[in-house]
Amino acid sequence: MTAADALYVYGVVRSDTPADVFAGVEGMDDGPVRLVGADGVAAIASSVPLAEFDTDVLELNLKDGAWLEQKVQAHNRVLAAAVRKATVLPLRFGAIYRGEDHVRTMLGERPELEAQLARLEGLLEFGVKAMLDSEVLRTRLEESRGVEADEGSGRAYMLRKGLARELDEEVRAFAATCAEASHERLAAVAVDARVNPAQSPEMLLNGAYLVEAGREDALRRTVDELNKQFRPDGVAYEVTGPWPPYNFAGEESEG
Repeated sequence: MTAADALYVYGVVRSDTPADVFAGVEGMDDGPVRLVGADGVAAIASSVPLAEFDTDVLELNLKDGAWLEQKVQAHNRVLAAAVRKATVLPLRFGAIYRGEDHVRTMLGERPELEAQLARLEGLLEFGVKAMLDSEVLRTRLEESRGVEADEGSGRAYMLRKGLARELDEEVRAFAATCAEASHERLAAVAVDARVNPAQSPEMLLNGAYLVEAGREDALRRTVDELNKQFRPDGVAYEVTGPWPPYNFAGEESEG
């Protein structure tokens, strides 16, 4: 590290975490990742050039989509290396410090970090997304009302026109009810749970679930049950993870 460099901090682990957890992992600027320790905790860090990460320059770079995507991928890659190997408390993207002393000062000023790590010990984050094919659901609802898809009569056409708004409302109501019921069942096998904003109009659930390491099979079984129950209505579920606990790091993730 030179005077032209800063330290980028990805997250925090316990101070007794083996450094080889991050062996071979390339950091933000393709350099090695190291641990900077203080009492009880250690920051996951790597050197980055101030030419890219100094305050004014960083503000401009954050508006560059390609640059940002590359750096966010590096941030996530480093944190992912700790999954199943150590308890990690992620910090938000962009935590920059002027050197190891600056990092240690930050750690020393935040005694709550150790308690947060203790809370997350032995827990894994999983994501569950549920997508709704509204056309499948609409067809199912139409058939339940006796409106056959192959009817070519004027009466059938008028029935469809008259039912259009009612079917739209039923689809919306089903999506809301299905999302709530799905989240409740998934949360029942988790220590903590969050619902994040949908990423598309078709997404009816974008949930995050904090699960005990020995209970992840229970979450997957619940997803399988939901898939079986709601697939005829056009709903498909997907599990992702395990991830670092991005959604459950609390205020500490702000860096």
